[in-house]
Amino acid sequence: MADFFGKLKSGAGKMAFEADKMAKVNRAQGELSKLKQQVEGLYAKLGEVTYQQYVNPGTETPDIAGMCQNITELHRQIGLKNEEIQRINTDIYSPQGAPAASSAPPVQVQAPHEPVFPTPVQTPASSEATPAGATAQTKFCPNCGKEMALSVKFCPDCGTKTA
Repeated sequence: MADFFGKLKSGAGKMAFEADKMAKVNRAQGELSKLKQQVEGLYAKLGEVTYQQYVNPGTETPDIAGMCQNITELHRQIGLKNEEIQRINTDIYSPQGAPAASSAPPVQVQAPHEPVFPTPVQTPASSEATPAGATAQTKFCPNCGKEMALSVKFCPDCGTKTA
């Protein structure tokens, strides 16, 4: 009977862990969505400013370099948030209640001075380089981190071309 209650307690612990993990991922994805909306807003404003400069040459315009720096910083924050989401997704329940160490490689985050264009996803050459939860038949979006099949050309979540 004690064995039954032990299994029941372990199962409840695992369910609580998974629920907490899902809540963390959802919260991080919400924050990621807000960052992406800010980038889209800045892109729209940058396009509008550029168009106004074209239509009315010589008029005073807002600081384009500052807007570009803001976009670059937001892309850095997006990279960090994607890394956080991947780290959360790789956490594994352990019976002691603490998450086991994840084996996923860290996500590369662009420095503020580097271009902010997405880089193509490189598929791992061996199974050792495959992130936890992924198979040799999957890859991850360079923009949002969504796992997808190797044959997919555009991310189903954010539309980024994947290679």
